[in-house]
Amino acid sequence: MNKLLDEDNIKLNLPVKISYRVLENLLQEKLVGEQIGMEDSKGTVKNYVEVLGANLGKSKESNFDLTLDLKLKTLTTLFKNKEVNLLVHIALGFDEVEQVIEVTEYELEGQSKSWFMDNSLETLANSLIYKKIKNKMKLDLQPHINEQLNKVNDKLVNEMEAAPGVFLSGNVNTLKVAEIIPGDSLLLILLEISAYGFIDVKEIKL
Repeated sequence: MNKLLDEDNIKLNLPVKISYRVLENLLQEKLVGEQIGMEDSKGTVKNYVEVLGANLGKSKESNFDLTLDLKLKTLTTLFKNKEVNLLVHIALGFDEVEQVIEVTEYELEGQSKSWFMDNSLETLANSLIYKKIKNKMKLDLQPHINEQLNKVNDKLVNEMEAAPGVFLSGNVNTLKVAEIIPGDSLLLILLEISAYGFIDVKEIKL
């Protein structure tokens, strides 16, 4: 009996689905309106493009997980106010220990009708845009997990009535992401949960 009270008596593997549309909305909040440029030796920042839109979906390239379709407006003197599209094929990596999702590999594909524009855009993307995207798409899950863990345990401190006369209490000791699986329209996130819990039956109604 004492061993049961000392150890976790609940272990769950819980799949969580996150639609690419949800991630796309998050990226749009982070990227749309962003101007991307470079600071020169005098400290003056020269902006090259502005992000007008961002769409996310499964990549058609076999070595990549996602494709980010960026709609950009050029801000340079040579290509002033030109609207172009840039596809960024992305491979995702997941560090289970650090609980961090990030971009590990990428490939760029210009979508303008000008060969010169495409090559200029890809050069710019390799030096500036990709760095911005990689930073924006890096997601540290640990603070979010800790926040949810605290909320759950705050509720479990006091008994919760799960059904008439039946009360639940306990504590979630471990909550972590074990695996990230990119699908056709969503990310499947596998959560590992270990906890101990008690059901206290205070009344039996026949």
